[in-house]
Amino acid sequence: MNHLLYLHARAARQAALTLLRQPLGSLLSLLMLALALSLPLGLYLTVQSLANWGSRLATTPQITLFMEAAADSTDLQATAQTLKQHALVAHSQFVPRDEALKALMARNKLEGLTEGLGENPLPDAFVITPKDMPPEALERLHKELSGLTMVESAQFDAGWAKKLFSLIQLGQQLTVVLACVFGGALVLITFNTIRLQVLARRDEIEVSKLIGATNSFIRRPFMYYALYQGALAALLAWAGSMWLIAMANPAIAELARLYNEGAALRPLSLSEGGLLLLVAGVLTTLGARLATGQLLRQMEAD
Repeated sequence: MNHLLYLHARAARQAALTLLRQPLGSLLSLLMLALALSLPLGLYLTVQSLANWGSRLATTPQITLFMEAAADSTDLQATAQTLKQHALVAHSQFVPRDEALKALMARNKLEGLTEGLGENPLPDAFVITPKDMPPEALERLHKELSGLTMVESAQFDAGWAKKLFSLIQLGQQLTVVLACVFGGALVLITFNTIRLQVLARRDEIEVSKLIGATNSFIRRPFMYYALYQGALAALLAWAGSMWLIAMANPAIAELARLYNEGAALRPLSLSEGGLLLLVAGVLTTLGARLATGQLLRQMEAD
């Protein structure tokens, strides 16, 4: 056991020295690997940030009924009674036009606007929370309520949310596809890098095999070299994503403030960063294993 640990420590040290002896070549390989990691990582963080922002919004669909300007108290009471007795309505709230105007002015800091208005332009409204039902049933309820007496229009507030969630699902699917594609690129880049290293040391490897070195002994330093490259590339991609988020978030926050919302890209968590390091290490090690295995078999065949 101690001898095996010694061999691993020796191989790890040898791989680290190889990495340091070739600074330019190692840096170029790291940049290619980091780029292959950065693209799916950036899309993942964007999609997750959108999902987190969407989850903070009201996920319960609501239907808002805007009454006609000529609707009087009798019409309003009749509509309220109809909504109260409707089997598919879980809750309804009446919003008087005066309260709606005050809320609008307070939210948008428009105090004093009413001084230039002859009358309140906003209508009375009912905000309805339906019971849980499929989207098709919600659409039918929306059409039914829009046909009530003295209802001028009906707004289905969940329509935009459904589009947002569809966009998030598409982004998640694209993230998986990009991750698979660039994961394969990670393996191929490492395969080519290790293959060139093995060919450059072919004579040394052949001599080592003549004196009894096993394939595992020969392969081990290349595996550690690939592992170092994968881990460093993951750290570089992680740091790059944090820098880009720090640069982009002020502009995103300013844009969101125009719509009275709060939005920002989130950085990788520690658990996600650890998973990134693990995946990058596994993929680069796999590329090294394939490259060394292929060339060792060719040497044995020769």
